[in-house]
Amino acid sequence: MKKRIIGLDILRVLGIVFIFLYHVTDSYVGLGGTGDGVFSSLALFSILSRPASIFLFLISGFALMYNREGELKLKDYYIRRFKSLYIPFYVAYILMLGIGVVLLKWAPWNYIPKRKFVYTILGIDGIAVKYSPNYYLIGEWFMSCIVICYLLFPLLAILIKKAKYLTLCVLFAAYVILANFINPFELSVFINPLFIIFYFYVGMCLKGWLIDNQISKAVKIISVVLSIGILFIYLADSLFTTKQIIACTESEAELLCFIWSIALVIAFKDINLKEGAILAKIIKYLSGISWYVILVHHVLAIIYFTINGVSENLVRDFVIILALSIILAEVVRRITNLIKKLVFT
Repeated sequence: MKKRIIGLDILRVLGIVFIFLYHVTDSYVGLGGTGDGVFSSLALFSILSRPASIFLFLISGFALMYNREGELKLKDYYIRRFKSLYIPFYVAYILMLGIGVVLLKWAPWNYIPKRKFVYTILGIDGIAVKYSPNYYLIGEWFMSCIVICYLLFPLLAILIKKAKYLTLCVLFAAYVILANFINPFELSVFINPLFIIFYFYVGMCLKGWLIDNQISKAVKIISVVLSIGILFIYLADSLFTTKQIIACTESEAELLCFIWSIALVIAFKDINLKEGAILAKIIKYLSGISWYVILVHHVLAIIYFTINGVSENLVRDFVIILALSIILAEVVRRITNLIKKLVFT
């Protein structure tokens, strides 16, 4: 069994925290919240959530290569992905829809054609909803993109052996063209799977660059400095100044977030915690339920603020929603494990 890389578990947990903070604050503002400092906080969390999304895709690609998933038979690979991705998605969807129906009398089937539920079954409703209403509820655009990344992984695993750098160049060219020149889709380029697949593939490449070939101490130091430096610049930009320190286009900001994400992965990769230590156990647990938290937290925040209204005490609301998210994530995890045990053993 491969040794667990605790540093990437820490980074995964940080990514979930950044995304959680953004979605809860966004839901609060969207439902009329105007507490002190909320808009500057929303600006900061919005910035932090983007590199968080990027390095989660990097880690996903890295993890599949690290665990040698590309060596599995196609049938076994796709069964694994179904078990790890779709079963939790279906369980979380039913759970959160049930809560919405009971507490808020949701009935989307009354006004959305039932045939559109196929997008939810396929796990791509988060992107399809950008074109027309459907039964989208959880998973955001992230679910749609990771579905496509996982679907293409066996092909990418072959290409990384046969034409690693040619594939990287082709994907990077598509990345640059979509971000800077031509985007033929109604969908925002930054949530387009054709754009996101570049991050996933870079994550796959990172396994070879960081594990098979040890990186130098100088690169590690530069990565740490970049990680901390960019964070402090964004903190100052969002919270302490009235004039932007970093003035750039969306595509330039995206490239900066990508560089930041790579630096974070390199900086965190070699972090070690004592095996069996309480902190290590907490990190492993939170990393283990991270996918379930992603699935439930956003719609939970919307339900919470819809029922309780928006108050001036957003910190208290953060704590309550976080606690509820962890509880519901654990429920989803246990039901998922039970289904796996009953169906696949």
